[in-house]
Amino acid sequence: MGELQVKVGLHANVTDIETSAIGEKLRPIFNELSERLEGDYGGIIEHLWIDIELVESWSKKDGTARRPFRFQKRVSGRAPSICNGLPSLPDWHNVGHFSVRPDFPFLLSLPLENVGSYVLQILYTATEVLLSKKSKLGGFDAEQFRQRFLTACGALNYHIDA
Repeated sequence: MGELQVKVGLHANVTDIETSAIGEKLRPIFNELSERLEGDYGGIIEHLWIDIELVESWSKKDGTARRPFRFQKRVSGRAPSICNGLPSLPDWHNVGHFSVRPDFPFLLSLPLENVGSYVLQILYTATEVLLSKKSKLGGFDAEQFRQRFLTACGALNYHIDA
């Protein structure tokens, strides 16, 4: 294994009126899970960002995720001169990033207490993309990541089917 600690970011950042409560429900779950998933998985990836799409009108009409997996050597932050007095953000390096599109009618039909289980299940399923990108990511151990995902979900009392 390598020496890089992969920082994981699970995000439910963009919502609309129909999904705002869902986003609120998911954010603490995502924060805890992201922290539990941080670790050494080998390879060159330093950041893994996974977004759940919660605005149906922004989703692709063919039912696929808006952002397929991509790996970028550098993702630019923001310089203070560009952001009108906001604090600067650093550049991020070696970033894997993709989004996951839920079944919107199904998601919106769920009681709020069941949203976490459904979303974590589809996120886990979507991490299959990491298996096929292993060589592009310099030997990133996708199997270990996926196993830790299952374990961390279990520790948070969410059962995920592998």
